Amino acid sequence: MRIAIIGGGAIGSLIAARLVSTDASVSLVVRRAEAAATINAGGIQVTNPDGSEAVAGVHTTADASSLPKQGVVILCTKAYALETTLPAIAQLSGPETVVVPMLNGVPWWYPAAQPAPLAGRRLASVDPDGALKTAIPEDHIVGALTYVAVLNRGDGSIHHVGNQTFVFGDPAGRMTPELAAVTEAFRKAGFDASATPDIRAAIWTKLWGNLAFAPLSVLTQSSSLLLCTDPEVRAVAATMMAEGQAVAERLGVRFAMTIPARIDATAGLGDFKTSMLQDYEAGRKLELDAIVGAVIELAEIVGVPVPTLRTVRALVDLRAGVAPIAR
Repeated sequence: MRIAIIGGGAIGSLIAARLVSTDASVSLVVRRAEAAATINAGGIQVTNPDGSEAVAGVHTTADASSLPKQGVVILCTKAYALETTLPAIAQLSGPETVVVPMLNGVPWWYPAAQPAPLAGRRLASVDPDGALKTAIPEDHIVGALTYVAVLNRGDGSIHHVGNQTFVFGDPAGRMTPELAAVTEAFRKAGFDASATPDIRAAIWTKLWGNLAFAPLSVLTQSSSLLLCTDPEVRAVAATMMAEGQAVAERLGVRFAMTIPARIDATAGLGDFKTSMLQDYEAGRKLELDAIVGAVIELAEIVGVPVPTLRTVRALVDLRAGVAPIAR
């Protein structure tokens, strides 16, 4: 199997470093030629959760056209940068290529194979001009999510803090050979990988926590553990999660755990900065549209009020400099 990972950040680098140990032919596609040169020269340097160090040699390029057609293309970019990957996806894809978007938040393909009121819709918050829906065939997508915690220390250097969970699923709920092949490739790489017939429920279970703790971490400059254990902030998070749950349930999703249990699960990850807080501190754009904006858009579609989500979104936009401060 030929596998290309687009995106050399923390998650993309970890996936590449682990998949290269299997019998798959693995390539990493990065944005900058300098980053490709660094990784090709020194490999991907991984600090494991137990403190041990490892180096994985991964063929890395900034030119997708230099690679042959791939069996699997894994997208490990921020949701807002997906449209910039379309030329690379086109270069790497043949008629049988499977695309695996490893994204935070609500993916652009969420309405695929869904009944009313989502049938035929495009989510403007995550696919503003429909470029993703047009370019990537829905029946070639394997949905994915992960709970893995990884810190990016620079080109080709990451710290795998903890967790190895990956969940995959077909948007139409089918248990396809392509889904099985992707899941097995991750298992061979040593990840805790599973396939589900209900990928949207899995997405909401993860999104449930990110929806609250990612934006709140930016507003408070605090780790997820502190947010989970401070009684007042925990209450705000629970309100945000309840609003998200109401939206998801209107769309037919059922949650297998309670809000307190989901918050405790986040606390169990330890004293860790959310990826959104890491992005904020690095001056990078935030994934607010996929994590909060898309939920607000879905709420509008199904007629569910989400006042707390709207308030927190407005505050984070202001802090992140999206909206100007009135004088």
